[in-house]
Amino acid sequence: MYILGHLLLTRAMSSMDHDYAAEAGVRALMLPDFADTHAFAYTHAWEQDGDTDSRLIRSHIAGDWWIHFGDNLREPAQRRGWAYLKMGVIARRYEQFYAEAYVRGLTDTPEPNDSRRGWAHSMLEYSVDTHIAREGLLDDKFGAIREQLGALQMHGVEVRAMFANQQVLPWSQSVWTHACDYSTRVALSESPEDFAVIGAAGKFGLDYSPEAREFVRSYQSAVVESVGADEYDIVIKAMHDFVASVEHDTFRPAIPGPPIKARRTMLAREAQSEQASVVAR
Repeated sequence: MYILGHLLLTRAMSSMDHDYAAEAGVRALMLPDFADTHAFAYTHAWEQDGDTDSRLIRSHIAGDWWIHFGDNLREPAQRRGWAYLKMGVIARRYEQFYAEAYVRGLTDTPEPNDSRRGWAHSMLEYSVDTHIAREGLLDDKFGAIREQLGALQMHGVEVRAMFANQQVLPWSQSVWTHACDYSTRVALSESPEDFAVIGAAGKFGLDYSPEAREFVRSYQSAVVESVGADEYDIVIKAMHDFVASVEHDTFRPAIPGPPIKARRTMLAREAQSEQASVVAR
């Protein structure tokens, strides 16, 4: 799931100002993506006091939790959410995607930059946004989203303050580079559907040319057709109900955090950041 999906799910919170969520609040909403801090947020998103921006971040993490891990909050997270259970509709085209992209000159190598499972479940997540875009559900918010997320480079001080206020990983050059790359993809988008299309192109190592966009779009169309509108409606409703629990502070995993491997990666990154901070001091 990507920008449109997360924004649509903020409607699950009755106390949320939805114009704010789509405008100034969309930076907080998408902070886990452009700061690349999902592993950290799965563990720490529940530590904040519940201001508007932290509730937006929690709504993002709740949506991702459901689509990755399902609705079980009592056991350690496992990759059993919808995106993993349904990824068989596209997984068989994994090698074809990268080979064809290389032949068309859309990437520098035919070697995949992600695992089959990583590629396929991501395609399912992006397809939720493709469905939302094709239904026209957030067309009126396109300009505001692009304005807020497509210009992060011009608001470095503000973004850095948000990092500190929302307890995400310490500010670093690598995190800022990741955020700027994300912002560029948003800025290049010419329609709501482009958000997910260009996002996928970047994630899978393709360029952002019109040819690359149409190539990714063709794979997204295959996923959307295989899943079907009725199933997307069911999925969005299930995520809506799950995210609603954020507002009442009932979405609190008994064992917070990502699966074990991701948690180890997170802890290693935290240790590296702390060492860098000590050296800097």
